[in-house]
Amino acid sequence: MSHQLPGMTENFGNPFQSVMPFINASKLVGLKDRKVVLLATATITQKNIFSNGLFQNVYIIYKMFDAMGYAPILVINEKPETLDSVPSMMCAARMMTTDEIIRQPLPVVALIEIGMSIDPLLRQFVKMLGGRLAKLYLGNILNIDIETPIFYPGMFFTHHVIEKIDTIWVSPHYGQHAEYASFLNHVTPPSDLTRMIAPYVWDPCFLTRDYTEFPRWKPRAAPEDDVIVIMEPNISFQKCCFVPLMAIERWYRNGNRSWKGKVIVVNGDRVTDTTHFKNTIAPYLDICKDGLVTCKDRMDILSVMKEYPSALFMMHQVNNEYNYMTMELMWCGFPAVHNTDAWGQFGYSYTGNNIDLAAKQLEIAYSGHTNRLEAYKANANILTWQHSPYNPANQLAWDNLIHARG
Repeated sequence: MSHQLPGMTENFGNPFQSVMPFINASKLVGLKDRKVVLLATATITQKNIFSNGLFQNVYIIYKMFDAMGYAPILVINEKPETLDSVPSMMCAARMMTTDEIIRQPLPVVALIEIGMSIDPLLRQFVKMLGGRLAKLYLGNILNIDIETPIFYPGMFFTHHVIEKIDTIWVSPHYGQHAEYASFLNHVTPPSDLTRMIAPYVWDPCFLTRDYTEFPRWKPRAAPEDDVIVIMEPNISFQKCCFVPLMAIERWYRNGNRSWKGKVIVVNGDRVTDTTHFKNTIAPYLDICKDGLVTCKDRMDILSVMKEYPSALFMMHQVNNEYNYMTMELMWCGFPAVHNTDAWGQFGYSYTGNNIDLAAKQLEIAYSGHTNRLEAYKANANILTWQHSPYNPANQLAWDNLIHARG
């Protein structure tokens, strides 16, 4: 039938009509016929899921491979005693121990070690099945490898096990570690190091408990809502509350001395209890002298959002870009003043340790976030799609890594 017949509609398309899925759902083969991707990780529980972004990384990568038509399996050291200890959205995830995998050979296309090293016996077994062995580094391994023996000389953990690895992958924001990680694992890096870059992926599934909850920022309605939160863990120079505190101090001195709100420093005791901070810094900060700073024990992001639903967040990510917290806050509409260079066009951003610019961005966010909320949501949604595990561009790049293409 011709589309020219009277009354027939004609589709002229839209700007994104060229975006096609990586795989059509109706053409996906049954689970038993899919290629298997093994993801080696520690056991993920309700207690540790927010203690380290790495665990969220693992499951979001799992979801991505599932969406691509693979059959991902989490390789864990021991299975949880009950499903009650597993995050609700992960209860249906496939999990197996090394012993279980060895007893029942699978069509494994790749074993990916994420933040841990697996039993050499399983590595050898995967090799026998024709699968590739990849080690994915998502953290600042150079800092870890230098600082751990300096500050924790008695600690020993198998951070690098260097046998039989085929390829090394690193996150885009730690591309400088590509050669270091390769030589450390006795792997020859490619001449083009971009072929070692694994796209960074994020999804709000943990934040929303698999889209059953929707935390949202609320405009200030009462004096007790007037809160600025600093969420840095204060475990190193790059994950520290110092620069955010200096920016808030500058903002406070620059015409906001009448402000009667609170600065909440999460995990702040790690800094404020140090002699240097107490004797050299705190006595000269007006926000400290005026009693505006309160320290809290470490909290997960959901707990902070619930306790302070109208909060503004000051962040610091120098040498620690692509922080999940920035995306979580923006996705929920919370004003977040950040210094992630790669995301400089999104939300309220400053550069490096520029305290003056950080204070200006703080003033913009504090005084006018409500009037900018829709534009802010647009920023957040575009950023989320850029890093989505469902974005076909990200999926294609990961597929190329799996099959050593490109």
